[in-house]
Amino acid sequence: MGKFRSKLKRHNKGKTWSKGESAVSNPEQMKHRLKAKSRFFQPNLNLAESGSAKGLTMEAVHKHEQRLAYNTETTTVNDVAGSLKSFTFEDDDGMSGSGTATQPGTFKTFQTFASNYSSCSNVSFKKLLTGFRASSDLHKEMLAILSALTEIIRERGGSESSTEYFLLLISQIEAATEERDIIAGIALLSMGIKSVPAPVLRKRFDSTAATLQQLLQRFIESSNQSVIRYLIGCLSVLLRAQDYATWTYSSTFQYFDALLSFSIHSRPKIRKAAHHAVVSIIHGSCFMLPPTPVENDDANAEGVQKVQQPQASKIKHHPASGRVTKFCLAQFKPEVLANAQTTVLHTLTLLKDCLGGFRTEDIRSVCEHLLSIMTAANVLVRTNCFQALHALFLTRSANLNATLCAKLLAAIHEYRPDRSDIRQTLAWITVLKEGHMHLATLQLDLCMQALPRLFDVFTADLWLSDRSELVVGVSNCIKELLQDCVTRACTTQELADKYRQSVAKIIGALHKVLNAPFGEISKYVILIFSIVFEACGKHFGGELMSSLTTIGKRYESQTALRLQIEHTIISAIKSFGPELVLQALPLNDANGNVCLERSWLLPLMREGANGASLQFFKEHVVPLALNSQANWRKFSVEEKNNVKAHIYELLSCQLWGLFPGFCRHPRDPEYLRKLAPTLGDVLENNPEFRAAIYDGLMELLDDSQSTECHAAIGQYARNFLPRLFNIYTQKPTSTYEADQRKRVLDVIRQYIARAPAEVQAQLFENAQGLLAASAVASFEYDAYFDINAAIVRVQKCRGIETYFEKYMAPVLRNDKSKLVSRDEQKLKKQQRKTYELLRELMTSDQASCQKFTRKNSIMLQQILLEAFSTTCSVCQASRLHCLKSLLDCRTNLTFNDQLVMKAIPEAVLNYKEFSTRKEQIAEQLIKLIVNLYQEAGKINEFVDILTAGFTGDESLITNTILAFRAVLQQQGQHLTVSTLEFVLQQVSVFLVQKSRHQAEAAVAFLITFIKVMPIPLVANHLETIMRSLSAMTKDTKRYCRIQIGYFLKKLCKRFTTEELARFVPGDDEVTHRRLKKIRKQMRRDTRKKQNEEAQAESSDEELVGDLEQKSYTIDDILADSDSDLPEDMETEDGVATTKLAMSKSTSKSKQSRSTYIREDVDEIVDLADLKSIGNVLTSGSASAAPSKQSKLKPQLANGGFKTADDGRLIISDKALRGQGKNYDDNSDSDGDESSADSGHEPGGVNNPKRGMEEDSSDEEVLKQDPSTKRKRKASDALSMVSGKTGASTRKGIHRSLGGKSSDAMSVKSGGGGFSKAAGTEYSTKKAKGDMKQRGKLDPYAYIPLTRNTLNKRKRAINSRKFKSVVRGAGTDGTSTGGTARKSGGRVGKSYK
Repeated sequence: MGKFRSKLKRHNKGKTWSKGESAVSNPEQMKHRLKAKSRFFQPNLNLAESGSAKGLTMEAVHKHEQRLAYNTETTTVNDVAGSLKSFTFEDDDGMSGSGTATQPGTFKTFQTFASNYSSCSNVSFKKLLTGFRASSDLHKEMLAILSALTEIIRERGGSESSTEYFLLLISQIEAATEERDIIAGIALLSMGIKSVPAPVLRKRFDSTAATLQQLLQRFIESSNQSVIRYLIGCLSVLLRAQDYATWTYSSTFQYFDALLSFSIHSRPKIRKAAHHAVVSIIHGSCFMLPPTPVENDDANAEGVQKVQQPQASKIKHHPASGRVTKFCLAQFKPEVLANAQTTVLHTLTLLKDCLGGFRTEDIRSVCEHLLSIMTAANVLVRTNCFQALHALFLTRSANLNATLCAKLLAAIHEYRPDRSDIRQTLAWITVLKEGHMHLATLQLDLCMQALPRLFDVFTADLWLSDRSELVVGVSNCIKELLQDCVTRACTTQELADKYRQSVAKIIGALHKVLNAPFGEISKYVILIFSIVFEACGKHFGGELMSSLTTIGKRYESQTALRLQIEHTIISAIKSFGPELVLQALPLNDANGNVCLERSWLLPLMREGANGASLQFFKEHVVPLALNSQANWRKFSVEEKNNVKAHIYELLSCQLWGLFPGFCRHPRDPEYLRKLAPTLGDVLENNPEFRAAIYDGLMELLDDSQSTECHAAIGQYARNFLPRLFNIYTQKPTSTYEADQRKRVLDVIRQYIARAPAEVQAQLFENAQGLLAASAVASFEYDAYFDINAAIVRVQKCRGIETYFEKYMAPVLRNDKSKLVSRDEQKLKKQQRKTYELLRELMTSDQASCQKFTRKNSIMLQQILLEAFSTTCSVCQASRLHCLKSLLDCRTNLTFNDQLVMKAIPEAVLNYKEFSTRKEQIAEQLIKLIVNLYQEAGKINEFVDILTAGFTGDESLITNTILAFRAVLQQQGQHLTVSTLEFVLQQVSVFLVQKSRHQAEAAVAFLITFIKVMPIPLVANHLETIMRSLSAMTKDTKRYCRIQIGYFLKKLCKRFTTEELARFVPGDDEVTHRRLKKIRKQMRRDTRKKQNEEAQAESSDEELVGDLEQKSYTIDDILADSDSDLPEDMETEDGVATTKLAMSKSTSKSKQSRSTYIREDVDEIVDLADLKSIGNVLTSGSASAAPSKQSKLKPQLANGGFKTADDGRLIISDKALRGQGKNYDDNSDSDGDESSADSGHEPGGVNNPKRGMEEDSSDEEVLKQDPSTKRKRKASDALSMVSGKTGASTRKGIHRSLGGKSSDAMSVKSGGGGFSKAAGTEYSTKKAKGDMKQRGKLDPYAYIPLTRNTLNKRKRAINSRKFKSVVRGAGTDGTSTGGTARKSGGRVGKSYK
């Protein structure tokens, strides 16, 4: 019988359904859904394959035999990895251990479907075996031929080398009769010919080349493009392998001409293959490449190599360059330019890649023809010419000498496009930039002579453009020219004097832009000057002073250019030095006081000062600091003006803050003798300025300083160090003072190392006396102990021993001495300081410290081992460092040494605490000891010693697991299998315990285990690992969820999720869900990676609007040129691409592809003139090109009003009302055409408003000019789109008919051009309503389209209108006007 529940307690039982959510598809509680989803009630797991084989197979038996084919007691992990080499799961990371060497040129690491039919092990045919498609007839033929050739080679006892396959394939191709066999053989030959040795290809050149040429002639008319491409590739490899002497034969050029003929083929794939073949021959022939030592057993091959190596360094151009030149120039004939521009473009593409390998004479003739055809009106031809010239300069070819390069650059200057043509202009300046950079590498004086002309064009014209793309492109070109060309001319004083005139012209041109008013380019101009200061500031300070002054005057704290100006000023300070900068921008006024408006310079001076003068600081900066300090005292004490006092306080601190900058590699370190007294007084009397003095001293004591600077600062150690000692012994009263006190100790450590030996000895003696006189563990004692610790590091071995015996050994042994504190807390602090000092002495690089460690190693070992029980826990890290230093200094250390045996438990006990990211001393010590055991062959004994830690408490067990992890990582390959299995079982036991730290350590061990162990060995223990992982408690599993997730990801990369899920219990839903999520994420990452790689190959980097990146490359600038191909250049292979591009383009983009010619009214455009290049504009500047059609209105005299005889304007009300009408009447047809072109109707030229009855199509709206767009006004809410007007509430055809209220549906009228509203032809003045007219539709507006029709609340009301229409149609249109008006369905007058 069911239970009855009280309705009174219903509100206490669980959650109730919210309103409207009683049947939601995604409820919050999904307990039963999750169980069903994970197959909770089924024994099989959800990730396992349902159709997987369950029976015993030969493969499973083979794997089982391999796993059990070794003795676990004696076999190591390395032995297992070698024996299980062929037994591999999917190992993505290649962690399968070390492998044995295979035969050269062969391998057997891939296993595919095709491998079952062919046992070929040559690397050249891997692509076929891995990418085999059973649906391809060609692949089947290739596989059959490859299998047959492999069997032949093995029957003859061959090694399956590339030479054997090459010879057999040639024989097979020559003997084959069927076309499909020939094609398959050619495809295999194209794969294997690349790895054939060059001597073999030279030996078989004649017969092989003749065969390939015959095949080319046979398949030239074939529809199969792949065969021609394979043949072209084979012939290219064959020609590249020939030596220089072979190219003197006419037959060789005959084969090369065959390749050239395909370079203008109509099919893109064949043409590209021919291009690649020609370019690879020109640049990649064996004698064109740099000589490399080749080891070959064949004596004849060595002889050939020896002959070729000396000649390779002398050959700069290919002997076939003349043939390419002759072929290309033949395509530039006038008839070809006029009728086959496609061929010209293909030829230019070929020249772009191989022009750098031509002879100088060929380059000259090619460049002359390129310049001649650049005058053509076809923008694509000019674009490709720019690309070819840019590629020539970019190769930095020595064949283009300096004289020819200079003449070519001068000629390119004459082909300058118009500034409004952005794309062509960017290409032009990019070509010139690369040309000047190449000229600078060849002959710097010619480059410096040509640069001022280019900079004049940049600064006087192009930089002042209002197009941001052009401004950025010009700025980046200037930046690269300054860095690569001008910097070379300013490296030394001699070069600077030689090129002073040219550099001065460049600076002057840039300065003119700086003086001129500018807006958008201001950021780029200022940043360019930072590069100018870096390049020329060292030797052109006088010429740049005016520019620096101008930039400094533009500085404002709130300006948008503040960061750019600060960066430029810092560059000037680094180049000029603070002296010249302060001369251009003085800090003091006429009265000698600090100019507050220039205080922004002070932090910049500190950051940028380098190589300054200490004398300048003493004579100019120190007086300003003292003056500001005096004013600070004056306003704070006498006048009680806190605001001014605070200002001068900041000025004083900032002026003294310049001292570190002046100490950075000073030019006059000897002047320190005059500055030292002032610094000493400031240290004693002005605590607020001490921080700057500390920073300055650290700069002077730095290792990067010169020896003269170190000697100068060392002379005043006797004066500075006692003052620093006194400051350090003062007890701080705030955190700021405590931080400064630590800074003082750092200065003392650095300074004492630079002090003379006698000063060090004297200070050490005085410091020991002060330490002995102070109370133990007091503040003074700790301060003097730190000072002694800083000094003792630089003492001799005898001094270190004395100090150790007197002050350190009693503390380490915890003796009952006056020097050892009785308080426990103070004793811990004292021991910590002592151990840290001992660690510094034992790990120091000083010769005296190393001698002390070696000499007293036995005593130190005894003290450290005896002090183990009396040492506090905070000293363990330093103790471990000391033990490691003792182990390192022992030369004949063995694994069973007493120090080693004592260090093992100490390292394990402190492993987790001192093996963090900051300090891994315990791990380092464990690895050092395990290496000792491995060298002695006792690695398993060390494991037995560590195993004792499993019997300890929780902390010891955790540390033991982590220590085993270090052993596994360091020497895991030498462990025996039984030892490894034992450790893994122990770790698996602690993995399922309730301790969080043990579980975390166990997971870390498993992660290392699967990383370093071979995949087969991991697979052998995969079941144990996965079941232990599933058996973890909920608390530990949640605590280690991040580590477990990382562990599962690593496993999924080495095995499949199905294999892992097979060992997970069915009730472990969490692990199953994580495995499924990981599988999805891995597939998602794979797809994402593939997409990114595909995008990376096809996408280009975009330039951001700053000078951080390089400028446009020529391919970036002209990237969209390929999309501008005319229709006659499309081929059948490019149909898909063309259709895709056309689907994305619009009518506007198609129109923008046109080429525009800018004409002048008074002159006729002569396209044969060089100046006409500026008049041929591309699509990028069509909008900016002024044309006759873009003129909307002519300028009328006196605004179109009449004038009287005395000059007065006659303005009447009629003229005002009809001004637009009169203008339209007086305008000629050109005005109508211009109005139509601009997107306006003729009647709406001067109409200030537009009607809102938008009945025109979307295309007409898109064609309207953007200038006609406006925001919706408040009056538009009452427009006729909504069914209401401001003057009347009538609907339909009874709306108001104002010509000025609507122009969307206007038509041209014969009069003034006013538009007529729709329906006006039915209106009449004799009666109300509309009238029927013959030959026209009835003037009915049944249902007016209003916004109310879309209102859901008025749906019922609107539906009645349709009912009335149907009812009216049923009564034959006899309803009365009143009924029609009520229903809203008829006009105001009924007809019969």
